[in-house]
Amino acid sequence: MTPSHVVAARCALMTLPLLLAACSGDRTTEQPTASPTPASSAPSSTAAPEEQAVEAADALVRLYWETVDQLYTDPSLSIDDLYAVAVDPEATSEAATLQAFRASGYTQTGQSQVVSTTTGAVDLDTSGDAGDLPAVQITACVDVTQVGALDANGAAVALPERAPFLVSDLTIVNIAYPDPSAWRVSSAPNTQAQACPG
Repeated sequence: MTPSHVVAARCALMTLPLLLAACSGDRTTEQPTASPTPASSAPSSTAAPEEQAVEAADALVRLYWETVDQLYTDPSLSIDDLYAVAVDPEATSEAATLQAFRASGYTQTGQSQVVSTTTGAVDLDTSGDAGDLPAVQITACVDVTQVGALDANGAAVALPERAPFLVSDLTIVNIAYPDPSAWRVSSAPNTQAQACPG
């Protein structure tokens, strides 16, 4: 099973078979044709392109987690907000999990917190295949100790044993390079951890 960025934490909250299936199985939603631009500060124009890409991607990682937390804690928000910070396959995967979570009457309590990020490979080469997008690899350690859930009656959902952190290996791509506001999360598999690496 390769869950999306917070699916491992949220799957620990989920007890219904439908939700458990959503954590590991089919995930399909329709992606809108246009997505809003995430509100992040643009990197300094005097920095090298690689430095600008890393700065923008790192800012997006934090915005991504904030956005997903908001979508799980406030069911009145549109799932389409996810497409402002993510693209497929991550966007479709997370949207399906979110839909299943909401359909079961759950609401997230608490927020996750990005504790640290580490930059891996940076590839800004756009001369290759048409499908290749500029990408930055970032590993994020996320504290999920405050994340819980309420059921449809407002009662706390009993949580099984779980690790306090997620270590997420994110691929951040730019869908309109060199536009600094066009970075999106394209994948975010994670593993549970007792502590942040390093």
